[in-house]
Amino acid sequence: MKNIFALHERMTASLFPAYSNSDERFLALALCGEVGELANMIKKRWRDNANLTEEIRDEIADIRIYLELIAKCFDIEGDKLDRQVKQKLLKVMAKHNITLENT
Repeated sequence: MKNIFALHERMTASLFPAYSNSDERFLALALCGEVGELANMIKKRWRDNANLTEEIRDEIADIRIYLELIAKCFDIEGDKLDRQVKQKLLKVMAKHNITLENT
């Protein structure tokens, strides 16, 4: 994942202030923008029956990039994030009395 962070920093260095790659506020807003773009494409796919599969895949990649950058701000990137997701899913399963046998 380190390559994603370095690549993003090189790509955006001239566009945004240097702090933007590690500023959780900027990254959260950027993530919201990307999620909005994804939602709009899903809407067009539903409403117009438009074939936007490739564009949607690109937006999902953009979302993941910003999500990984935000995770890095909180020191849970990569494997740490995977473990955090697993812990969260186990909590949700316990809360709703779901076992692996039920899935």
